[in-house]
Amino acid sequence: MSGPLARVLSANRPWFQDRRVFVDLAFAGFITVLALVDVVGNDVSAGQQAPDFLAFALVLLAGASLVWRRHAPIAVLTVVTIAMVTYWLRDRPSFLALIGLPALYAVAVHCDNRRRAWTAAGLSIIVLMVGAGASILNLPEGFDYPSAVSMLAYICGGFAVGVVIRNRERIFVDTKRRAEVAEADRLAEAQRAVAEERSRIAREMHDVVAHGMSVIAVQATAAQEIVHTDPEKAAEVLSRIENVVRESLSEMRRMLGVLRDSDEPTSSLAPQPRLGDVPRAVAQSVESGVPTQLEITGEERDLAPGVELAAFRIVQEALTNVRKHGGRSASAVVRIDFGDDVLTIEVSDDGVGASTALSRSGGGNGLIGIRERVDIYGGEFSAGPETGGGYVVRAVLPVTDARARPGVAAASSQANEASLKATT
Repeated sequence: MSGPLARVLSANRPWFQDRRVFVDLAFAGFITVLALVDVVGNDVSAGQQAPDFLAFALVLLAGASLVWRRHAPIAVLTVVTIAMVTYWLRDRPSFLALIGLPALYAVAVHCDNRRRAWTAAGLSIIVLMVGAGASILNLPEGFDYPSAVSMLAYICGGFAVGVVIRNRERIFVDTKRRAEVAEADRLAEAQRAVAEERSRIAREMHDVVAHGMSVIAVQATAAQEIVHTDPEKAAEVLSRIENVVRESLSEMRRMLGVLRDSDEPTSSLAPQPRLGDVPRAVAQSVESGVPTQLEITGEERDLAPGVELAAFRIVQEALTNVRKHGGRSASAVVRIDFGDDVLTIEVSDDGVGASTALSRSGGGNGLIGIRERVDIYGGEFSAGPETGGGYVVRAVLPVTDARARPGVAAASSQANEASLKATT
């Protein structure tokens, strides 16, 4: 079963809810009515016969077949061709062009097999021209060459229009498909970048947790040895163990949503970077040709190892983006603010490349990694071009616990001095 009825049944809904059925029926009915009006209103010349019941039946058959022109275009063209030639050979005067053209057009547009479409159209045109030449073009005063040329151009033109329309639709469909494939590739690449970054974060957190466990083991051994001789000291050691356990558990809870690739090799147990290493990253940025300043405000203190690691990586990735996209003359400023409950990290530059290259593509893999790190700790992240040029990356990380640590400020002063020397 094929045609509108099969389409309706396959959709499993009432036929009156399918708008395309009404379109096909209305089109076929309109063309049939026009063809009948043409047959009735055409003057009968000498040697020609007035339309009879069979003539009207042929017109109705050809017109009704147009309902299936989308689903069986070659079959519809065959029916229309036979009906038209039979009508002409019975010395009927009408050309029935309104029925023939839609059938040829449908073959050009809706037939998937292009070789069959061209073959069917070619055979139909030949049969139509031969049938017309033997009947309506063969007048008593001689063969009507002008009408034959006009008829051939008319028929071929209708098929050619269908070919052009189909080619344009194919181009549109191919372009849309390529765009969808490109979008799917982009999303897949972004997902791969996220997975790789999560795997890297998991490896880094392994070091943080492993460090905490080793501290617990050492402190527990010490407490066991002095529990009888120095109970107060042992209580102090147990308090430290409690703090380390709480911190390690907090880090592990944050990492529950991070999937680690089981195929990755064993992570390195080397110490991971901390906030105290930010001046080193700034110095490396200066050495690479990007004048960079470090500004630290607020009360400096030790933070959770995972937070310090995330903060260092955020600064590192942001400075990497400045080197990649900021341009040759770009300079950067790294601002770290120790708030009461949050650590704010901001890396801004005055380059011209970041605001175009990054914003146009939605950010590179580095920004994806920064966002992932911030999301792990429930922080806030933003990145985008600044008014007047440049680019700014800003991250806010929730923090707890505070102990004074002046080392970062001294290192930052040294980094700023190096940046000033590089600028001059």
